[in-house]
Amino acid sequence: MKKFFSGFIFLLLCSGVFAKNKGPVNNGVLDLRNWNWQKDGPVKLTGTWEFYWHKFYSPDFFYDSSYTRHYAFVPSFWNDYIPQETNERGFGYATYRLLILCKPANEQLALKFLTVESAYRLFVNGKEIMNVGNADTTAKGTIADLRPVIINVTPENNKLDIVLQVSNFHNKVGGLWDVAELGTIEQMGTKMINNISVELFVTGCLFISAIYYLVLFLYFRNRYVLIFLSCVCFIMCVRSFVMGEMSVIYIFKVSGDFARRLEFISLYLSIPAVSLFSYHLFPKDFSKKALYFIIPVCAIFVALSLFGSYYVFTYPVRYYETIILMIAAYGLYVYIRAAIYKRQGSLLFLTGFLIFLITIINDMLYVNLVMETVPLFYVGFLFFVVTLSVLLSRQFSHNLYDLQIANKKLSDFNEDLGVMNNKVNEKNEELKKINQELDSFVNRTSHDLRAPLHSVLGIIEAAREETNQKDLEQYFSMQEKTLKRMNDLINDIIDFSKNKRLRLDLKEIDFAKLVENALEDHSFMLNAQNIHKNINIKQYEKFVSDPRRISVVINNLISNAIKYADPSKEQQEITISITVADSMAVIEVADNGIGIEEQHLDKIFTLFYRATSRTTGSGLGLYIIKETVEKLNGYITISSKKGKGTVIKITVPDMGHAL
Repeated sequence: MKKFFSGFIFLLLCSGVFAKNKGPVNNGVLDLRNWNWQKDGPVKLTGTWEFYWHKFYSPDFFYDSSYTRHYAFVPSFWNDYIPQETNERGFGYATYRLLILCKPANEQLALKFLTVESAYRLFVNGKEIMNVGNADTTAKGTIADLRPVIINVTPENNKLDIVLQVSNFHNKVGGLWDVAELGTIEQMGTKMINNISVELFVTGCLFISAIYYLVLFLYFRNRYVLIFLSCVCFIMCVRSFVMGEMSVIYIFKVSGDFARRLEFISLYLSIPAVSLFSYHLFPKDFSKKALYFIIPVCAIFVALSLFGSYYVFTYPVRYYETIILMIAAYGLYVYIRAAIYKRQGSLLFLTGFLIFLITIINDMLYVNLVMETVPLFYVGFLFFVVTLSVLLSRQFSHNLYDLQIANKKLSDFNEDLGVMNNKVNEKNEELKKINQELDSFVNRTSHDLRAPLHSVLGIIEAAREETNQKDLEQYFSMQEKTLKRMNDLINDIIDFSKNKRLRLDLKEIDFAKLVENALEDHSFMLNAQNIHKNINIKQYEKFVSDPRRISVVINNLISNAIKYADPSKEQQEITISITVADSMAVIEVADNGIGIEEQHLDKIFTLFYRATSRTTGSGLGLYIIKETVEKLNGYITISSKKGKGTVIKITVPDMGHAL
């Protein structure tokens, strides 16, 4: 990169060697007698022309060779060749003359002038060819017209005697300050077409870039850097339209004055647009206070271009060039600072800006005729825009990548949130169910506990007044039965609470021992001794689950089978079958008791539901069985017929894998 910059600056310095006082024109004469148009191409009419200040000499004046000759370098501002007291403004008029010696031929040639400040009358071989604007010796009579022209000329007597009467009462500088050229008609026409094509190509590229960044901004409204880059591209698009060959006058047929205003307006607008772009690109490095200086100052120059006369808006351009250099220096400081702090894309941006800055300096030197180079502004600017496009593309790529990552995280979060919502909904449903059960549980248990308490209190009151020992024994028996019902209810409540509250306590299960303990616990129940118990336990493998909950299930099944036995039957039976195989335990308790009517089977496991009023149970037993089995990840089935008996079958999995 350093070699590139060194070479670029070296080329600029080398081109400066061909500055003033050198060229093919010498003392008003250009000798082309050995010039081959097809081989050597067009020639630039650069060098010392005859120059006569405050004189409008006609071609006849130069027929007398005794006149005193004065010279001025072309291209240059005539301010350097006019009296000191008038060169500050450069107003006045003068005559330029050039004699071109051609080789014998009748080939028709073409003479090209770009902008001549600010009107001129052209004579070739003593004949007036054209009057661009209206050249006059007074400000009132002079009409400025700044536009490039190509004039067909034919040598007479192997020479072209060119006389220009130039007047300027509009600009602070005047004269022939653009390079004039001579070539064949085909060469000059082709060159003009090529130049216009390049300018239109640059204009089109900048216009498309402006539209592109504008559309991007419409989709990314918070990226103000895009809208200001669009403005910069559009301003430069307009400027390229009115510079050089001034292609705008061929397309829209506008006046030279209008094109000139657009040229200066675009120049004055470019600095605040670039500054606003830079501020939004590197907001941490570009001071907002700098904008408070740049924008108002530039607005003054823009206002002058809109409403001021030609002289008013062109005169301060030299001061604006100083402002450009100051702001460019500050911009360089900002971009270097951004690169030091490793802002995203800052190094690439700094590279593009340095090249652009070099082309700006080159064009300033070129426009002010300090160095005879070539205009490089649009080369540098296009390189700058390409650099910005790459920078913004990288930023958008990073942003897109970050957005994809964020979307992925958001998607994962949404999934997790969905799972959490499902869990919350499940918990809410569970909580709702628990609340409903709790309300029902509190109401029912308070009633079931209060009834036996009242009964016991009533029995105590009656016993106090009783003197007969036999009646007292009957009262005590009634108290015992009532208290046993309370005890059964309290045990059910404890089982219900533990199943809801306690975690699983996984251990190896011995089903034979659990059944033995359950039968022993219920051996003193009413009618328990009259019921025949059939036990069939087949445990082929080790089985792991929660012993306490398995015990609750077995105890409740046996308790219900005894409680709802049918005393009217000669043979009362309970069959307890347990099979453990294939990591499953199937517990089945069958009885030949009173049975359950079919319409009650789908409600039998509901809290406090009782299918018969024959017993005084709490209605918690089967509900506790269902809740406990679900806690063990099992399921329960029931089949029953009124007067025939009931079969309850429970299947629970081995939970040994959870250990």
